Amino acid sequence: MTILKMKLKNDKIYIKVSGGEYFTIPKNGTYELDIYEGMELEYDEIPHIRMRAYEAAAKKSAVNALRRGFLSEGMLRDKLLKKGHKKRFINYAIAYCKEYELIDDKRFAKITVNSLKLKGKSKRYILDALKKAKLKNKTIDRVSHLITEKSEVISLKNAIRKYYKIYENKEKRNDYIIRTLMRKGFKYDSIKKLLDKYRPHKN
Repeated sequence: MTILKMKLKNDKIYIKVSGGEYFTIPKNGTYELDIYEGMELEYDEIPHIRMRAYEAAAKKSAVNALRRGFLSEGMLRDKLLKKGHKKRFINYAIAYCKEYELIDDKRFAKITVNSLKLKGKSKRYILDALKKAKLKNKTIDRVSHLITEKSEVISLKNAIRKYYKIYENKEKRNDYIIRTLMRKGFKYDSIKKLLDKYRPHKN
């Protein structure tokens, strides 16, 4: 059996073999395959070629997604599902990314926590962000100790300082600040306590 013609159409490559039959592979599934027009192959090789092509396509999609952004395993799985990859090939791509340390949920969680702490986010906001990133509960539990009471107080103080200035022309400034910071995940009692003590620096 000989490959007579390979034609790209939409997201697939249609491969015509001698005897008039066709089979398809994904368009980005050939970069790891040595396949070309005029190539001789056995009929029972076709399922293996197709499987290799779909694995390669899922792996390439995963690597491309990771080049564009910092992702957790769950986020990457969602992206691959949306691209139409089947679960078995997604599992193959995820295993490849783990083997070469392209994804690591523990590392992702630590970096996310530290980044959001630097931005002054509340503990509730940070934990919600980790859940939205599709991290497992046990992974979140392992990094929750990084969000200390001290860091929460520092974040809240910085937020109060910021919104004290933003709402400086409001009649009920403290009420605006409290509502805003509660929406951002800070607790009412903590906000009220620090806000009552806050004294802005005068220029």
